[in-house]
Amino acid sequence: MTRGALLVPALALLVPACAREALSPTDEPDADVRVELQDRAVDEGDPARVRVWIRQVDGATVEVGEPAAEGMTAHLEAEREEPVEGGTITVREWTLAGPPGSYVVQVPEATARYPDGRTVPLPVPPLFVDVGVEGPSSDLEDLLQPVPEPPARWPWIVAGVAALGVAVGVLGWMWKRRRRTGPAAAPEPPDAVALRDWNEALEDPALDDHGRALRLSAVFRAYLEAVHRWPASALTTREIADALYRDGLVSAALLDGARRVLHATDLVKFARQQGGTALFRSLDEDFRAYVLATRPQEAPAGEGRGS
Repeated sequence: MTRGALLVPALALLVPACAREALSPTDEPDADVRVELQDRAVDEGDPARVRVWIRQVDGATVEVGEPAAEGMTAHLEAEREEPVEGGTITVREWTLAGPPGSYVVQVPEATARYPDGRTVPLPVPPLFVDVGVEGPSSDLEDLLQPVPEPPARWPWIVAGVAALGVAVGVLGWMWKRRRRTGPAAAPEPPDAVALRDWNEALEDPALDDHGRALRLSAVFRAYLEAVHRWPASALTTREIADALYRDGLVSAALLDGARRVLHATDLVKFARQQGGTALFRSLDEDFRAYVLATRPQEAPAGEGRGS
C-alpha cells in the first residue's frame, strides 16, 4: 500500500478527533478521561508529571485509578474542580519518581457510570517517559521504518524512459507466460499471512524479548490494517482500541484480547520489561482468537460468476 493510500484513511480517523476539540462544552461527552504527560523525558532525579482530566456531567460519574509505573513512586500533588455546564471537570496533578530508565506509565482503565445504570469502559492510553536516559532503542526498530525516498534529480527522465522499456518487456513476458500457465494464483488471505508471520516471530531463536515484541506488534497491526481497512500501523494503542469500540467491529472479549496484545507488546518495546515464554504464550492465545473470529470469509461456490 502506498503512503498516499494510507493517508486517506488516516485523515478519516483524525477528522473526528479534530472536530471534537472544536465542539462547544455542551457537545462534549457526558463522561470522559484524558491523560497528559508534561515532558517525554526528564533529567535524573526529576519527577515525571502527569495531568488527568475527568469530565462528569448530566449525572454521569467516572471511576479512575492513579497512574503507576513499575519502579516508580506516584504522588498526588494537587486536585481541583472546574465547573462546566451540567457538572464538573476534575483535574489531578501527579508526580512519579524513579531511578534512571525508560518507563510505561499506566492509568487503570476508567469506568463511566450513568444514571440509567449503564457502565461504559473508558480506555486510557499508556504514557512513555524516559528518566535520565535517551530512551529505548533496538536494531530491529529500523527495520520497521519506511525507507526514505531519494531526492529527485534531473536524470529521472532518462531513468523513466529506461524503466518504461523494461516494463513493456516484462509485461510482454508475463502475458506470454500467463497464456502458457493460466491465471495467477489468488493472493494469500490476510489471516494466513498473519498466522505464518506470527509463528515465525515466536519461534525465531535470534530474537530477544524486545525484538520479538516489535515483530509481534507489527504483525498484529498489519493484520488489523488488512481486515479493517484503516492504518493501524500509524495509530497508537489507544486510537486502535477506540476505533474498534466506536465502530462496534468486534465483541467485548475480542476487544479485551486486542488490548492485551497491544499493551503487552508496548510494555516490552518501550519499558524494556521482560517478556518470557508465559507472556508470549498468553498473547498467542489472544492473537489467534482475534484472527479466527475476524478473518475474511470465503465466498460461497459459484458466487460472482456470470449466469
